[in-house]
Amino acid sequence: MKKIFGIVLFTLYILTANSQIIYLEIGKVITSFDYQNSAGYTLDNLSGPIQNNLGLGVRMPIYKTAWHISLEGTYNTYDIKGSDPTLGNYYEWNVEYIGADLGIDYEFFKPDRVNHNVQDGFSFYIKGIIASDFLVNGVQILNNQVFELSDKEEFDKPIYFIKGSIGLNYYISPTYIVFLQYMYSKSFLIGNYNNKEQLRFINHTINIGFSVNLQDFR
Repeated sequence: MKKIFGIVLFTLYILTANSQIIYLEIGKVITSFDYQNSAGYTLDNLSGPIQNNLGLGVRMPIYKTAWHISLEGTYNTYDIKGSDPTLGNYYEWNVEYIGADLGIDYEFFKPDRVNHNVQDGFSFYIKGIIASDFLVNGVQILNNQVFELSDKEEFDKPIYFIKGSIGLNYYISPTYIVFLQYMYSKSFLIGNYNNKEQLRFINHTINIGFSVNLQDFR
């Protein structure tokens, strides 16, 4: 997993050196969960508080069109709680994930260039993403017992996401852009999870971000 994370950071570095736009976004995530234990038993009353989201990425136009491709590194935390009234058990997961997102977006109504300067104004975009998240730290609490999730095979595998978002850009100047984004994402598992614990995520995320067009510095 450390090798994969290193590859992601190196790729971000290379793309940043050759990209047109870099961006940073922060926000809040509301998550619902789908859990199934190794015996196939599910819990329906899992919940968690609103958590934080952080992302750093690069964005490049595709052949000078309104289409863009992006690569982003993300950090997410989840605090999941639930109980089983029938058996009297209490469950809790405290987990941290880092991820790599590969996205493509289309931008509508981008402000026109006049004398090579972008006028201030608004545009909006839609975006589709495939992503992979990796557990960096986490524990599971069952009643009064604490288990390290990094030692469990089913949690050592990456979690995959399909994401869709819509966002609004505000061009402060040719160089600086502020954006607001809503994103829906749902995780899925790849591989054999028979007789193993399974935990899936459905996320609703609101982010605010800041972009810098590096082309204006060259």
